[in-house]
Amino acid sequence: MKKLSSVALLVTTLFSANLMAQQITDKTFIDDSSYALGVAMGKQLEDMVDSQKDVIQFDTSRILAGVEDSLQGKVSLSDQEVGERLQALTNRLAEIEQAKLEKAAIEAKQQGDEYRANYAKQKDVKQTASGLLYKIEKQGEGISAKPEDTVKVHYVGKLIDGTEFDSSVKRGQPVEFKLDQLIPGWVEGIQLIKKGGKIELVLPPELAYGDQATGNIPANSTLIFDIELLDVIPAKK
Repeated sequence: MKKLSSVALLVTTLFSANLMAQQITDKTFIDDSSYALGVAMGKQLEDMVDSQKDVIQFDTSRILAGVEDSLQGKVSLSDQEVGERLQALTNRLAEIEQAKLEKAAIEAKQQGDEYRANYAKQKDVKQTASGLLYKIEKQGEGISAKPEDTVKVHYVGKLIDGTEFDSSVKRGQPVEFKLDQLIPGWVEGIQLIKKGGKIELVLPPELAYGDQATGNIPANSTLIFDIELLDVIPAKK
């Protein structure tokens, strides 16, 4: 599909140019080019239709009729009417998506509450006053990080169903962060271990991203982080 999208982009670029050249009259070339253009446009339409198939089943015969009428200059709708209908479609799809996100947020909160309640019962798990749950796998040695310090870490971030949404380990590259610029659960949790330490954090939503969906993380999600504190770079005084 990427290949066809590239072809469609190339065709669009060519047609947007003001080409002052001799008229092409080779029928075979014209026929082949016309068909290829139709295929490229059709694939783009197919992607648009497929992307919303769980919400709306478009009538492909009506789509083709609209394309044909437009090419023949006999569209039965004014530009304003076309715009109004497309805007109505956009609004309806947005409403459905918003309802979907709200439902996911409610489910994430309920499932997260249950997960944390069960996790808290596990051996060696502790809970802070803020609601942060943690299990220290290795305390480490040396200095602990302060909020103003920079930390070098390896980490894996997961949803409660085990889905990984981020991993410096998988990328093979540790990351440096200024600690006080991170989410509250990290700021608090990393200070519980020393350089070389490892900790598992379970963050309630209010210590993570709260009621805002972020990337593949639904709103109100409880998050799990496995963190190894590789180094602490003290802030300059």
